[in-house]
Amino acid sequence: MIEVAAFVDLLRVTAIAVVGTGLLAALVGLLTAASYRWATTRAPPAGVATVVGLSTVAGYLSYRLLGSRAFFEAVPLDHQFSAGFVVATVLVGGTAATAGGRLGDRIACEVADISRIGADGEAAASVRAARLAVAVELPDVIDHADGYRPVDPAVCRAIAGATVRLPHGLTAEQRRQRLERHLECEYGLGYAAVTLADDGSVERVLVGQQTSGLGSMLSSGTAAVAIRADCAPDASLGDPIEIWSTGDRPRLVATGRLRTTAESVATVIVDRDLAELLVPDERYRVVTRPDEPTDGYEFASTLRTADETVVTLTVDPEGPLAGEFVGWLPGRVLLVDRDGELHSLPADNETLQAGDELWILARSEDLTDVDLTSDSP
Repeated sequence: MIEVAAFVDLLRVTAIAVVGTGLLAALVGLLTAASYRWATTRAPPAGVATVVGLSTVAGYLSYRLLGSRAFFEAVPLDHQFSAGFVVATVLVGGTAATAGGRLGDRIACEVADISRIGADGEAAASVRAARLAVAVELPDVIDHADGYRPVDPAVCRAIAGATVRLPHGLTAEQRRQRLERHLECEYGLGYAAVTLADDGSVERVLVGQQTSGLGSMLSSGTAAVAIRADCAPDASLGDPIEIWSTGDRPRLVATGRLRTTAESVATVIVDRDLAELLVPDERYRVVTRPDEPTDGYEFASTLRTADETVVTLTVDPEGPLAGEFVGWLPGRVLLVDRDGELHSLPADNETLQAGDELWILARSEDLTDVDLTSDSP
């Protein structure tokens, strides 16, 4: 049995060891939190200071245990007093490390003049959701993207000067993509292009609406009609077709091109005068006709979903394009109409002449980055 005097002395030594270990854990937690805040300007992750402080406590206990096979000379390792010492040391060390971490974070903020965000509010919610939010302000003037339908002025006013919060640490390309995706989804835009300055701020925003429906793909004097029809198995997009009635005496009703099929419904493109002959309640038989294969309709369908758009441009005799090479233009020149003569996919060294009408495939922001219409003042 341990004598009373020896027991009191043991309690004093134990208290000193527990308090000293707690102070050590507090110091380690303080340095850990302060260093993290100083290096990153962000609050240390929850529990980091506590874990590092407890690791120091565990190291101290292991050192004492390996050195003497016991924590105290008069108390064996398997004694209840040794177990109580371990539990008390861990509890005090964890509490002290947590308190030291909070104190170290505050000290680093005061010394480095770092503003701490409150735990409540919209800003704090953004920080918790994205780890750290960066506020990006949009310009006060929103420009229209060439080649797209104009956006409602009310939507442009809502976008102008708005603030978008993005996660910290994004590259310039990732920030641009996030902003464009946000504008398209948040404001229901068909197209959005963002130009960033060297410092990461938004320099310019282009917006537009994608053309919906088939109207933009129909040539003059044609119409798209949905009919009930039995289509040939090998019929595909853009095939020339004949539309026959299915009565006792089949007759040719119209000719045109197949746009799409959905089970027993086919959308066909026919002359506008023949569209009135196609009755919605009647069933027809669609027969494909021999013709040269073409990917024009498929190309048009793909183009409508791409970021690029096709714009037309006329070379002004007094403008900057006269005498320039085709390869100087942004994007890809698809066609040059010169005095009624069509030149498809001209070479890059083809010289532009006054009066040429150009069809250009390019991103809208690439076109607006270069003055293509007149000399700069």
